[in-house]
Amino acid sequence: MKNLELLTLEDLSFVKESLKYTKLKFEDYQGYPSYEYKQGRIHEVAEVLNKVAEIIKANSK
Repeated sequence: MKNLELLTLEDLSFVKESLKYTKLKFEDYQGYPSYEYKQGRIHEVAEVLNKVAEIIKANSK
């Protein structure tokens, strides 16, 4: 990843925390057009959250 070195582990931890709150908001939001759409949004944020966690883990060694 070309510009990953611009982010510190503290930055990535902040992003991870923000994504956790985003996921909670997606789970609580009732205005989605369908249940499937809501689940898709939750799945999207969960995937990015997992990627950020993996980056943190790989760079914490």
